[in-house]
Amino acid sequence: MVGADICFFATSKSGLGHLRRAARIAGRLRQIGTRRLHLISNAPPQGIPEAELSVFSSIHLLDRARMASDLPIPGPKVMVLDTVTVPGIETLGAPLALVLREAPDVELHRFRLPDARPWDLAIIANPQAHWMPPPAALTARTTKAVGWIYRPCGTRQGQTAHRPTVLVATGGGGTAETAHALYAQIDDLLAKARKTAPPFEVVQAIGPRARAFGHLAGADRIVDPGPNLNDFFRDADLVISTAGYNSVLELALTDTPTMLVPIPRSIDDQAARARSWAGRLGAWHDPDRPDLSALWLAEQIATPQRRPPVDLGPSGEDAAAQAILALG
Repeated sequence: MVGADICFFATSKSGLGHLRRAARIAGRLRQIGTRRLHLISNAPPQGIPEAELSVFSSIHLLDRARMASDLPIPGPKVMVLDTVTVPGIETLGAPLALVLREAPDVELHRFRLPDARPWDLAIIANPQAHWMPPPAALTARTTKAVGWIYRPCGTRQGQTAHRPTVLVATGGGGTAETAHALYAQIDDLLAKARKTAPPFEVVQAIGPRARAFGHLAGADRIVDPGPNLNDFFRDADLVISTAGYNSVLELALTDTPTMLVPIPRSIDDQAARARSWAGRLGAWHDPDRPDLSALWLAEQIATPQRRPPVDLGPSGEDAAAQAILALG
């Protein structure tokens, strides 16, 4: 086996975003090298296809506080952490890489290592022109923007003959309180739209992490998309979705009109992301102007129109993989 093992750390209790990026980068590493790859997560990696998980030689479930102290992988290692820090990781004497998607500048202190130890590599998972962390806020020996990291999707082929389907993707991150507030907003939006729009079906996509939060009162049908939420995005007539990193990118690659409904997250400004992408995807829900959201939804249902998919450029997992390999 050539080179150090590569360990990916992800906190999948807070959603699939960390796992999705780790799996994409690991998949590219498997294609171009012979390293042993390992996944360390604090929850089972549900929602990621088995084919993507199979690139890892081992998968370990550990509490975040014990990931460094109980890491059961001997020998030289490169540590890759996705939008997270792990207590004691800096004491293991291994090269450290941070994968960071856009985050509020005031929250970047969360990703500083103890004793002013710099990251060996900071991989920024977006184009450089979109966002870069201020140098003073994040210390790294090398900072590299690799572009958006995403899985391929596509556009819908043909027209549907049934009544329009509105897919509501409420996400798996956040708390029960966040979910219930989100459901109330969306139920209000759907009820208002139904007063003026032609009949439509509401399908709510709920993954394993969100099942405990219940479901929308206005949902006609509940589905578990498993690892294939992007296919549901592509095939829907219209999507209402939270504004997480992965969801927005997968929606951008479709031609499905989309309303983004941001939820509060501690290190992710979904409201800013929703405003930024709304013009290309469709619209965003401003909770202070709910009638405008209902009007947009009703008009889209009455007069369906697909939109152009967004050109995201090459996915950044290749550049990320090459940078990680250079660490050791």
